[in-house]
Amino acid sequence: MTKNKHIYLPKKVLGIAWFIYWVLLVIINIFYFKSDNYTKPLLFLWTILFTGCGIAIFYGLSLIYKRLIKAKAKTVKIIVVSVVLSVVSAYIWSLFEPIISWVINPNITVLEIKWDIGSRGTFSQSFIMAFFSVSYFFSKKIEQLTAEKNIIDNTVQETSTAQNTVTVYVKNDIFLLPISSIKKISVNGNYSVLIDHENSKYELKKTLKKWESELPIDCFKRIHRSTIINTNFIEKIEPWHNYSYRIKLKGIDHTEDVSRRYAALLKKELKL
Repeated sequence: MTKNKHIYLPKKVLGIAWFIYWVLLVIINIFYFKSDNYTKPLLFLWTILFTGCGIAIFYGLSLIYKRLIKAKAKTVKIIVVSVVLSVVSAYIWSLFEPIISWVINPNITVLEIKWDIGSRGTFSQSFIMAFFSVSYFFSKKIEQLTAEKNIIDNTVQETSTAQNTVTVYVKNDIFLLPISSIKKISVNGNYSVLIDHENSKYELKKTLKKWESELPIDCFKRIHRSTIINTNFIEKIEPWHNYSYRIKLKGIDHTEDVSRRYAALLKKELKL
């Protein structure tokens, strides 16, 4: 089975988006923010710390979204939750603006936090958080769908292989025997004996009931409690006593007896 491929592009997009946000923040603060209390190095440090706080808050949100995706919540619900949490997180993020300034700037001695939502850049930061949140959600959703598709493709491929061939052992060698080449399967103690189109015999430890559930039902029919035949190799069918039949398979000298239990079913399926 091949390993599921992860989606790396959205992670790169998020990283580039955060970098662009930081660059814009640097430009706005250094070139447009005029204050005697701030030197350019302090403004540069402030942008790094403030952007870092935003990334940390977003990381916390991503854990929530990951749980929602894992729980297979509806897409609309996740988007609504992400937008609401984005607004709340943006407001919390904006509170770090005066805190960072108070911590790094020796000229600011009093910590002033305004709790009014309109007094902070909450709405613009909400948009930023919402963008990152929804982008993250869709990137994880694409990754999940891709992983599920890989699992389905691998399962179909393995199922197809299992339906087309049988693994058999000859001394120390392993062969893949095409199912279409099997003439009949019979019981020999705890083993089943396969006879192929060349009359070669192979023994496998598997019950006939198991074979019945795995073999194609259109051509493999059980005719006795100890025998399954491939109808594609039938050469002749003869009526036998007690409303039963005897079947001659190509390349096999003796005939196969059909028990009364399976005779009626075989008659119906083969339209005898």
